[in-house]
Amino acid sequence: MASASESYPYLSPLQMAQHYGFPLPGKGEGQKIAVISFGGPINAAELTADFEALGINPAPVVRVVDVGDIPSSQNNANSLETHLDVEVIGSLCPLATLTVYRGVLNGLHSEANTLQKALDDGNTVVSISWGSGESLLEGLSAYENVLYQAKNQGVTVVVAAGDGGSSNNRNSTGAAIASGRVVVQFPASSPHVLSCGGTMLVGNQEEVWNNSTRNPNPGGATGGGVSESFGSPSYQAAVAKNIVHWKNGKAGRVVPDVAALAASGDWVIEEEKSGIATRLGVGGTSAVAPFYAAVIALANEQRGKAGKAPLGYLNDRLYSRAAQGGLFTPITLGNNRSGGANQPGYDAQPGFDACTGWGVPIGATFFNWLVGLD
Repeated sequence: MASASESYPYLSPLQMAQHYGFPLPGKGEGQKIAVISFGGPINAAELTADFEALGINPAPVVRVVDVGDIPSSQNNANSLETHLDVEVIGSLCPLATLTVYRGVLNGLHSEANTLQKALDDGNTVVSISWGSGESLLEGLSAYENVLYQAKNQGVTVVVAAGDGGSSNNRNSTGAAIASGRVVVQFPASSPHVLSCGGTMLVGNQEEVWNNSTRNPNPGGATGGGVSESFGSPSYQAAVAKNIVHWKNGKAGRVVPDVAALAASGDWVIEEEKSGIATRLGVGGTSAVAPFYAAVIALANEQRGKAGKAPLGYLNDRLYSRAAQGGLFTPITLGNNRSGGANQPGYDAQPGFDACTGWGVPIGATFFNWLVGLD
């Protein structure tokens, strides 16, 4: 960790866009964006109040589609995760058709069915902030088949890389478990999604997000590493050939692709507490994924005005352009070791790495490139 103090900018989604220099010429009109959720119930009236408290007026219209028979235990769960996703996207794309697909939290087959419904309904951008370590998963191939379908349908799927650092594991106090293992999350590790990692602000520059050993309040760290389930995709062959899995020394799909600020307190949203909209400082790669999803939807809006199709699957084109420089600011300080310097994990490095991918966006350049793609 750097010696300078970490700062927490406490930015609304619109302010975060300004932080990265995005031009934001539209409001998402005509775009269909899906948020995949496996959390508690969503109250539309509460969301309206939350958006108004953020200064987004009129508030976006948010639809909720339950996929499957949601159990009572899940209906009693909190909805903060989904509020974060929806408020980030809705603040940047208030005129989009924004739908929350709430599935049953019961394994990857249920999650695949939830994503399938979002594809069947014609959404062109999907944001997913849920995931699990690859080593714990059954039914991965069924879910991956739906992600491959999304690619072929021209749908951009954006996924959070996780908040447990290189081990994808934190204990109940929030500190990462020094488990001596490295695990990446799926579906972030799918080669068919845009995987989003996290940074934090230290002094006046961004570093790899890693608060796993911070005292007195240990917290999260960006997910990142090498997949054991997916081989190295062709778009990473040139830039990731020296990034291998700690345990087996093999190459594989490297996570994440891109990043943005993710420390708790970097972002601000609203959530009703005892009937009152309350401002909350939040974070996580769960904020980064909907942020990129919203930017892609805004680019699709401009593309539509020019008679172009939605961007769809981005990774091949993104890696080819990012390798030329000038599209992202590389993050060169920090690491994502979950349990401290002696634990397995990955270090930041110039160019592409297994902590923050290509880095954070150079807003105007990145946005204009998205709009101008053939």
